[in-house]
Amino acid sequence: MSAADAIVIGGGVMGLFTALHLADQGAGRVVLLEKRYLGAGSSGKSGAILRQHYSHETTVRMSRESLLFYREFTEQYGRDIGFRQTGMLFTCHAGDRAALDGNVALQRGLGVDVDVLDHLQLTDLEPRARFEADAIGAFERESGFVDPAAAMAAVAELGRERGVDVREGAEVVDVLVDGDAGVRGVRLADGDTIASDVVVNAGGPWAGRLCRRLGIDVPLTAIRPEQAFFKPPEVQGPERIVCGDLLTGLYWKPEMAGWTRVGKMAYDGDAVVDDPDRYDEGVSDAFITECRDRIVDRLPHYADAVSWGGCAALYTVTPDAHALIGAVEGIPGLYLASGFSGHGFKMGPAVGCGLAALITGAEGGSFDPAFFAVDRFAHGRAVSTSYEYGILG
Repeated sequence: MSAADAIVIGGGVMGLFTALHLADQGAGRVVLLEKRYLGAGSSGKSGAILRQHYSHETTVRMSRESLLFYREFTEQYGRDIGFRQTGMLFTCHAGDRAALDGNVALQRGLGVDVDVLDHLQLTDLEPRARFEADAIGAFERESGFVDPAAAMAAVAELGRERGVDVREGAEVVDVLVDGDAGVRGVRLADGDTIASDVVVNAGGPWAGRLCRRLGIDVPLTAIRPEQAFFKPPEVQGPERIVCGDLLTGLYWKPEMAGWTRVGKMAYDGDAVVDDPDRYDEGVSDAFITECRDRIVDRLPHYADAVSWGGCAALYTVTPDAHALIGAVEGIPGLYLASGFSGHGFKMGPAVGCGLAALITGAEGGSFDPAFFAVDRFAHGRAVSTSYEYGILG
C-alpha cells in the first residue's frame, strides 16, 4: 500500500486541471489515476470550443476565466496547445430577442466583447451564409478553440513538473470509506490500494458507477452524441468562425486539418450508454445526411462538401445540463466533478482551480460551489436556463 495527500480519478480535462491546481496550491503528494490513457473518455474527442455565451453570472465568469487561461497558456508556459481565436456566433429567432439581449448584457458587464447582429450584419459577418429576415445573433470576438490532445498533454506535463504522479493504465474499482470517518483511499483493478483522506472523482462517464458502488444517488447519465466531419469545397475555403445555430439546431467549427466538425445543439435524442467501456464509436449514415441537410439551409455550398465520416463521443449529463462539482454529502474527503453536459473543456481551468481551492482552502477564482452543489437536485435547486436548449446554459 502506498499513500497520497490527494487522489484524482480520471485523466480527462477535469482530472488534469484539478490535479495541477492541487499541486500549485500546496496540497502535498497528488496522484492522478487514469484507467486507460489521458483523454480516453470524453475529453479526447472534444471540439474544445471556448465560448462565453451563458445566462448565469457564474458560468460566464468561469468560461471567461478559462478562456483567458487558454489564450495565455502558450506564452506563459511555452507549450503550444493549438489555441485559435476565431470568434463565435450564436444565431436564433427574433422571438428569442429578450433572452439574447439579457445574455449579451450580462456578458458585457463581465468584460466579454460581444455584439448583437441583425440579419444584414450576420450576412456581412458570413457572406456565404443564407439568413432569414428575422434571424438575429450574438458574436463573441474572443472565442475560439484549442487542440484537446495538445492541451491535455501540456497540462499533464505541467502537473508532472509540479510533482503530480500521473499514472495511466491505473483503473480505480473502489473508493475506500471508513464509516463516518470518510474517505480512506482507493483500490485499483490490480488489487493495489492507495491510502488518502482526499479523493476526487472526476471519472466522466465512469463517475456515476463509482458513486453507485458507494450508495450515492446522483443524476449522472452517459449519452452518445454523434459528430460529422465535412471538407468544404476548395473554392469556398474552410470555416473561419465557430457557430451555434439555434435555427438549424446545429453547431459547427473549423478543425485544424481544414475539416468542419458538425453536431447537434440539443442532445435529448441521443442514445443512453449503460457501459462506457463498450459503445459504438462510429457515426451513422443517417446522422451525416441529416447534418448535411440542415447545414445546407444556412451554408448552401455544403451541398458539395465531401463527407469525411465522423465519430461518436460521450457526454455525461445532468437534468439541468450543469455539472455536479464539490463535496459529497455524508462522506468526508470525497469530491465529485462530473456531469458537464458538453461544457467541460471550456470550463476546465476554472473548475480545476475552484475545486482544488475547496479542498485546500485557497482562493477559488470564479467557481461558486453552491451553484454546482452535488446535492442540489435532492433539495430542489436545479439550475434554470433562458433558452429552449438547456445545453447553452
